[in-house]
Amino acid sequence: MEEITINKISWSAPEYKHEEKSIDFLWTIGLIAIVSCGIAIWMKNYLFAIFIFISGLSLGLFSIRHPKDVTFSIETDGLTMGNDIYPWKRLKGFHIKKGIENSILLIETDKYFLPIYTIPLPFDITAEVKESILKFIPDIELEESKSMMFMEKLGF
Repeated sequence: MEEITINKISWSAPEYKHEEKSIDFLWTIGLIAIVSCGIAIWMKNYLFAIFIFISGLSLGLFSIRHPKDVTFSIETDGLTMGNDIYPWKRLKGFHIKKGIENSILLIETDKYFLPIYTIPLPFDITAEVKESILKFIPDIELEESKSMMFMEKLGF
């Protein structure tokens, strides 16, 4: 059997699309968290109050954090996303969708939880990436996760 080789294709993109949040957004998160904590304490559910407080704090901190740049690469061994390497045998299929700012590479993995990864892909290397990936996995019809699309509409 002949071994397939391809040229390495690399690009960099932010780990998620960041939208600046207004101070009103942070006040709203804080107010909802404090009121919810108060209700939980009033109902003597202290563990839930602690959970709500930590969740509100985490949401506030995560919403102001700027994304790091992640390096993606496609090579003969598999797909590399940052420090994670996915061999081709762990990937079931892919699909490339045209976006507004760039293309979107959807990759289906063999994972049970969050099996579809959404990767931003520059327009200028879209054809080269598609040609290279087709040598290893099929192009199947994939859609972004509904929960991911919902979170993007909310601004996360």
